[in-house]
Amino acid sequence: MPLRLAIFDLDGTLKQVRDPYIYLHKRLGTWQAAQAFTDKGLTGKLGYEDWLRLDASLWRGVERTAMESIFRQNPYLPGARETVAALKRAGVRVAVVSTGLRIHADQVQSDLGMDSIVANEILFEDGRATGEALAHVPEGGKGPVVSQLQAEFGVTADECLAVGDGSSDIDMFGRVRIGVAVNPSSEQVAAASSLVFEEPDLNPLLAELERLVPGWSPTQVALHSSAVRHGKSPQIQRARSLQCCPIAPGSPAHGRKKGTR
Repeated sequence: MPLRLAIFDLDGTLKQVRDPYIYLHKRLGTWQAAQAFTDKGLTGKLGYEDWLRLDASLWRGVERTAMESIFRQNPYLPGARETVAALKRAGVRVAVVSTGLRIHADQVQSDLGMDSIVANEILFEDGRATGEALAHVPEGGKGPVVSQLQAEFGVTADECLAVGDGSSDIDMFGRVRIGVAVNPSSEQVAAASSLVFEEPDLNPLLAELERLVPGWSPTQVALHSSAVRHGKSPQIQRARSLQCCPIAPGSPAHGRKKGTR
């Protein structure tokens, strides 16, 4: 069965910062105010959409260009650009499904040529944030989005790949042939995947796809095929990349993106 659709998480998977909300709050000087409701969100005492709206309310009046500049400073993971480019050269459609922000996903789509992006949306008017937001991908809601993309592109689960790093990506893994956990935030995330890269590095992915998908081969890309080892579970292949990239400042090891968002 060929590979026809690859679906990527954004934060912590294609880009280094794992929690874009905390990252943006800290860069805009609104983190102290956000902490008044962040604990309630993390513990489930605050509904997801209400949490998102409270975040957005603190950004009212911020220029869109200022937010775009902040997200531009968030680096890609090693191998992210090369991996997406190779998939597209091989005729694979590539999408982003993120519980993060559309303004960030728009940049990634422009940079990497994504065929589709789905993420939560901050609303703007005359170039400034209105303080309102729309939740298109709530925590735990990626599965239905994946199914919708499969229908739109006319592909089956056996023709799909999903790549992510957090608990919100587990539902994606269950709806595709190959689920890849990149620097997974927990053992639960690793256990739900079919392939694990223990470092935040996408370079090993192409070589693994060549092994797992007969007849599919990326071209003109350096492959890190010597980095594979077996994990404790026979169902999980663990691959350690040849390079290690630290998570960028402002990205907590256990932020809400790794918990309830």
